[in-house]
Amino acid sequence: MSRLTTLSVLLCVLHASTQRSTPADDHYVAAVVEYQVSNDVSANLQNYANLIKDASGQNADIIVFPELTLSRGRSVVVPIHGILKDYPVPALRPDLYDEVLVTISSAARQNAIYVVINIEELVDCTHDNSEYCPEPERYLFNTNVVFDRTGAVIDRYRKINLFGEYTRMPALQPDLGVFSTDFGVKFGHFVCFDLMFQVPAVQLVDKYNLTDIIFPTMWFSEMPYLTAVQIQEAYAYSMNVNFLGAGANNVRVGSAGSGIYSGKAGALVSTMPGVPTTRLLVAKVPKVPGKVSGTYPGPIYDDPSTQDDLVLISDPSLPSHITRTLTPGFQEITLTDKDVTCHFKVRLNKRNTDTGYHYRAFVQDGTTTYSRRPLGVAACLVVACKTDDKKSCPYRFKHNEENYEIDELEISMTTYRDHYNTSLHCSDIEYYPVSLRNNKFPLSPKNFTFTGTEKMNSISEVKGGFTNLSFKMSKPQNDIVAFGVWGRLYNRDGGPGEKREDDVANYIELEEVIYEGKIKT
Repeated sequence: MSRLTTLSVLLCVLHASTQRSTPADDHYVAAVVEYQVSNDVSANLQNYANLIKDASGQNADIIVFPELTLSRGRSVVVPIHGILKDYPVPALRPDLYDEVLVTISSAARQNAIYVVINIEELVDCTHDNSEYCPEPERYLFNTNVVFDRTGAVIDRYRKINLFGEYTRMPALQPDLGVFSTDFGVKFGHFVCFDLMFQVPAVQLVDKYNLTDIIFPTMWFSEMPYLTAVQIQEAYAYSMNVNFLGAGANNVRVGSAGSGIYSGKAGALVSTMPGVPTTRLLVAKVPKVPGKVSGTYPGPIYDDPSTQDDLVLISDPSLPSHITRTLTPGFQEITLTDKDVTCHFKVRLNKRNTDTGYHYRAFVQDGTTTYSRRPLGVAACLVVACKTDDKKSCPYRFKHNEENYEIDELEISMTTYRDHYNTSLHCSDIEYYPVSLRNNKFPLSPKNFTFTGTEKMNSISEVKGGFTNLSFKMSKPQNDIVAFGVWGRLYNRDGGPGEKREDDVANYIELEEVIYEGKIKT
């Protein structure tokens, strides 16, 4: 036996002896990183290695890093169908692999921890015969890479739904990211904009009956439905999964938000910072989503002086939806758009001032466009507006502007019934309970009830028709910016728009802003 082989065996024994969680445990320990965007690859590699060590020191079994925060400007070959089959641990064959894979493999191996990173992957189809190559070209992908405790690369997932990113290709085949661990948990994983789509965000959970999802992201928050922690927590709640979301941090351009969530229990820990920062979030995660015991950190709130520094954009289509102003006191109103009806039961207690924001009720049955892709949406919403003008919605008022207490709020929604897609083996419709407070976090699940969302899990169940949902506050609130049901009708989605000639140049310019802070004047 060679010295290298002996060392490898000893290392494997050492790793086995330091395993944090086992299949017999009712929980595991997860870590996610909110990582401040930097263009310095060497510094990023060192920071990643340090964070991996810190997470291991807190007994984490797995650590997740955000989207495209490691190696901007460097494309990495991940030959999972090639030499990685014979030499799966880059740390043991540094001569064969990029420094990025070698460094992360070494850190995972030294600290006996699963690691998920996201990189720009290069496939050179002019000579690579191990990959699927429709044309003899060089392809760039937005890719998750997963390492196990020994430093071996065990999975790779290419982002299917690109948000712009015109210098990259969407996955050439809709392969889903799934891997198993030695602590008895099977994970699914996807990337950022993928969250908005049936494939992979719904198919992954429904088809494989998964309970744990990993989510590297560089999210750009949009009020009132899609701020980062808001939609991460809503997805975990509706899909009833543990959700590990790691967000890129660049507050100047509106990117921030990370957390670990457990089904209908909500956030075990989450952050939505208003300052440039790198934060390691660690939590004990129950293997049965929502079955939480003991204490956990929950949301990490900003200093009020920095709370407004994170840029939040607004849904530009909101003023075009059917809407009505709400008034102080008790009221019941019904709004209908095509086949979706929203009944609002609201009691607003206005403080003794004539100034401040107002609330409006909205309903939508149609499509909304994101990155030139029309997505099917059905929604009922109550949202704060700066003035009586619907164009002033939504308005994230400051703490010292709080002018209303919402003593009672219940939304009853008559909408499209979920049905099962027999080709994709998953639901065609999902409904998410979304809320946003003026501190940028959603309402805790202990403060609302959401009913009527039973999923169709069999092809024999009824397809089509309508159903009734209810979203209700459990106690009065004085900091609500938005509260409603956001439904995704995936069978209405359109494909991506045709790429314009200037799209690539515009995207490169956007990356200069994101990574180097170069703003065009």
